[in-house]
Amino acid sequence: MTMATKILPNLVNTPEPYPEKFVGEIVHPDLWLWDSWIVRVDGTLHLYCLGLARVTSVGAPITVFEFNDYPFHFRHFVSDDNGETWQDHGAVLHPRNLSDGSDNGNVWSGSVHQLASGEILFGYTGIEHKSPTRRFVQTINFAVGGVDGPTAFPSESQSHPVRDRETIIQAGYYLPEEGRIGHNDGEGDGPILAWRDPFIYEAHDGVLHAFWSAKVEPRIPAVAHAILEKEGNQWVAKLQAPIRLPDENEYTQAEVPKLCVDKDTGDYLLMISSCNRLHEQQPDGEITKGLRLYRSKTITGPWKSVFGHGSLIHGLDHLFGASFVDREISEKTAKLIAPYTGKIGGDRPMTFAPIQTIHLG
Repeated sequence: MTMATKILPNLVNTPEPYPEKFVGEIVHPDLWLWDSWIVRVDGTLHLYCLGLARVTSVGAPITVFEFNDYPFHFRHFVSDDNGETWQDHGAVLHPRNLSDGSDNGNVWSGSVHQLASGEILFGYTGIEHKSPTRRFVQTINFAVGGVDGPTAFPSESQSHPVRDRETIIQAGYYLPEEGRIGHNDGEGDGPILAWRDPFIYEAHDGVLHAFWSAKVEPRIPAVAHAILEKEGNQWVAKLQAPIRLPDENEYTQAEVPKLCVDKDTGDYLLMISSCNRLHEQQPDGEITKGLRLYRSKTITGPWKSVFGHGSLIHGLDHLFGASFVDREISEKTAKLIAPYTGKIGGDRPMTFAPIQTIHLG
């Protein structure tokens, strides 16, 4: 969607939990929903996503083209029957949690992971508004709590592209000059900054990894990689080299990455939501989005496309921001949950499709 130039934080309310269960799909009467991250705790699925009321506090409709005028929240849905039905458990995270201002403008997508202690570690993107023309400075954050949301926040972001610019560039990532980081009009000759959507994954050896959307050139996407280590009461991200994908020239942004492992082969599977936006003035009608899947023997690659036709997952048109339902798959099948994009039409834009099953061949 095109980037807006204002924000109206006092003109939207957070709807209370919807009382009725959603069967199969989640078509929420009060909310737009998009992106996803999920965790299974004691057999119960906890689904999280971004949420925004469908109308302002005075009842005016909010269209998908106006989303970035308003603050989002993390929405929480619960299923005790493997996704056949979902119950709305309300909002669990809003902006403005960090004293350094790293999420003063908004919160974007993240992830959730149950630690050995039973606590829940949340990853999320903070949006810092540096100025009216730099409203999309994206920061990587981690906070601890329970399934109903994070309660213990650090004082500052874990990775900040302005504060940590030199370290990030030295690690192999692209960032523009400081004054262009987070600019509404994009960076270089490409779309907006990509330093968002942290996904937490625990490998076989117990090491916690984080992966998020990044770039190595203005129009060349990558997946950022970090090792998470606990230092005192905080989780610290030790930045690693970028993960390059074999068909990186087919799209410009690799968003909301997710990982799981194939129990039968030991391979890792990496799923991204790809977008080929060239610049922020490009009409939405020219933009193509899709879900892509890669396989690797190691968590850092090299990665290759899962399918003979390439990395695109066919048959899941208009789905974006997908998650693996579980962190392990078997028998060459994986279950995904994802919301529809705004292009689906009818009453389905920005709602959740039923759980999908894909076959890896």
